[in-house]
Amino acid sequence: MKTMEENKIIEVGMGKIEIAVSPHKLITRGLGSCLGITFYDPYKKIGGMAHPMLPDINSSRIRSNPHRFVNFVIGEMVEEMEKRGCGRNFIVVKMFGGAHMFSFIDTDSFLNIGQKNIDAARAVLKDIGLKPVAEEVGGTFGRTIELNLENGMVLVSTVSRGEKEV
Repeated sequence: MKTMEENKIIEVGMGKIEIAVSPHKLITRGLGSCLGITFYDPYKKIGGMAHPMLPDINSSRIRSNPHRFVNFVIGEMVEEMEKRGCGRNFIVVKMFGGAHMFSFIDTDSFLNIGQKNIDAARAVLKDIGLKPVAEEVGGTFGRTIELNLENGMVLVSTVSRGEKEV
């Protein structure tokens, strides 16, 4: 059995970020209302992935892990990519998740965390001059995503809808 190092797969846990260089792959599992946001520089073949859970660090009483928050983690990821020589104008952003996982909560309710995460990410990205080139967000199902740092493609896997590359 191969180890994760031999497979060059790096797991990105909930409330975590990771940055790696090709030929590695970044994967995060079980995106429900959380977001999986990928960042990729096709020239440097450097990519990052964030798995934030909540929209706004400023409205939270507990801030011990700022990577849990959409509005913090996006700026952090861009800064970390730039520290590694990536140009902001070359960073390709893709966004996944933000599902409405609980049918007992109305889709327009303030408790719809998935939609709040999506809205927060779009606003922060717009503020810093980035726009996702691809999104697969919303819905009522979970996702697993894997970023291939060779080509920037993201494999999206779902239980009910199969796999597709974005």
